[in-house]
Amino acid sequence: MGHSVRGSARIDWERESAGYAERILAALETLLPGLRQEIVVKRVFTPVDFRDQLNAFQGSAFSVAPRLAQSAYFRPHNRDPEIPGLYIVGAGTHPGAGVPGVINSAKATTRLVLEDLGWQRTAAAS
Repeated sequence: MGHSVRGSARIDWERESAGYAERILAALETLLPGLRQEIVVKRVFTPVDFRDQLNAFQGSAFSVAPRLAQSAYFRPHNRDPEIPGLYIVGAGTHPGAGVPGVINSAKATTRLVLEDLGWQRTAAAS
């Protein structure tokens, strides 16, 4: 099991990824008949790739688990409460994962940085 991800499921992604990709395609073809014959390029990106290529903790694409106690306001906030000048942005922070969550996290963090630098928001900048 050379490519398992420490701290999560013990899966040898090098061995399992091709079969798993085929199972996903089979499921998609129930909704999109003929999908496989239309594929020009297929790339498999596993949790190991997330970990090694994107430096994602334990290969997670979405950071902390989507549980109530780790959602929205309960995620780490965008300004570190103990280290002045340290700001956090991304799927693992408030408000959450997914493109809208990450964009809103970036907006919230930008607002905090500018606020801490003394930038005054005008009606035109709102």
